[in-house]
Amino acid sequence: MKGLVVAAMLSSLSALAGEAEWETVLSGPITVKNRAREGTSIKEVWAEGDIDAPVQDIQQTLMTPGRFKTFMPNLKDSREIGTKEPDGSVYVYTELDLPVVTSRDYVVRVWLDEGVKPDGSGNFRNHWTAVPNKIPERRSLVRVQVDDGSWVVTPKGDGSKSHAVYKFAVDPGGWVPSFAANMGNSQAVPETFKAVEKESQRRKAERLKAAGAAPVAPVIPAGVVPSAASDAGAK
Repeated sequence: MKGLVVAAMLSSLSALAGEAEWETVLSGPITVKNRAREGTSIKEVWAEGDIDAPVQDIQQTLMTPGRFKTFMPNLKDSREIGTKEPDGSVYVYTELDLPVVTSRDYVVRVWLDEGVKPDGSGNFRNHWTAVPNKIPERRSLVRVQVDDGSWVVTPKGDGSKSHAVYKFAVDPGGWVPSFAANMGNSQAVPETFKAVEKESQRRKAERLKAAGAAPVAPVIPAGVVPSAASDAGAK
């Protein structure tokens, strides 16, 4: 959630008490909207835009937390912990290495709500929520207590591109400078989309390469049994 929470933490700083309507704070290829969660200082963020990659590769990107630290900014560690629940949900621990402020960590429980079909077609939906008491806190880090979010990714056109809706609400806890709010909206959220896109494109290239390297079964003429075809080829 995954740079995902870096974006969420920074964006959630500028909430105004009592704000209930969605306010567009960034327009362009990636649209970002904010609103306050009633009765709290927590901001809900709604971001959406296109990703130049198929849904199946985006799903693999977002459901493989062990690789987040290789492409998401400011992530020091990210991995599954514990055992998978009977409903298929998993627990993910992430440590953020943040500039200026005390670094954070968090634990979320992640559900796959809808996955692509075996042929790669279809939609992807997941959601997560914080489980801060899953493991003991570390004294050098601020444990994020609130982190709820989801991704909904649907194919566009011929399926080579996708449309993604990313929603989240995070209370970063501790002290964070106010200037980070605008940075979260204008930089961190679009950077998250770009990071997901780049990793998804890498996965697509690997998938196509593997498919091209797979052995191709010989074409056997209709009405000829395999053994006969082999004998015929040997003569």
